[in-house]
Amino acid sequence: MELVDGFDDQLAGHTRRVTLLAVQIADELGLTGDLRRDVELGGLLHDLGKLAIPAALLAKAGPLEEGERELMRTHVTEGAQLAAGLEGLPSSVPIVVRASHERWDGCGYPDGTRGEDIPFAARVVSCADAFDAMTSSRSYRPALGIELALSVIEQEAGRQFDPAVAEATVTVVGRWELELAAEPVATAFDQTLRRLRRAEVRA
Repeated sequence: MELVDGFDDQLAGHTRRVTLLAVQIADELGLTGDLRRDVELGGLLHDLGKLAIPAALLAKAGPLEEGERELMRTHVTEGAQLAAGLEGLPSSVPIVVRASHERWDGCGYPDGTRGEDIPFAARVVSCADAFDAMTSSRSYRPALGIELALSVIEQEAGRQFDPAVAEATVTVVGRWELELAAEPVATAFDQTLRRLRRAEVRA
């Protein structure tokens, strides 16, 4: 999609990793058909609205001020609007994009949707997005290790994340670690990248 081609290298890499992880979580949960498709397309487009956010804000090294935080949060509504204008895209996908930062406990944004009222595909994308964000270096903090990121996912099950989706995420990432345990690697993040590249080849 031409809009996604506008992502810089960091955002493009994040988008690819989130999409691949989200699809693996969907498979672990046994999702098929339109629902699995919505997970894949929702992962691909979940940050589409960041094209409307000033680059300086996206790259800011320090904490965001309140006004900056509110502007950043508009990326989900902007993304949903952009996605809705893509010819041939199922109408369910912009809804997933809009809901990708909702929380199971209702404390997310932009609508404060909670629990099972959040589209299932958006719950999957949200968990994949959070995991990749935690295990990637950002301008304002270094990457967390995989084990620490998984502990956060487990702790936030039933609060930020759908408990079933959180459990499936831990299972999928745990499988990566078993596959890579015998390989000499430099960092935990390298493990993530190598596992995702393998999945991409198989896809």
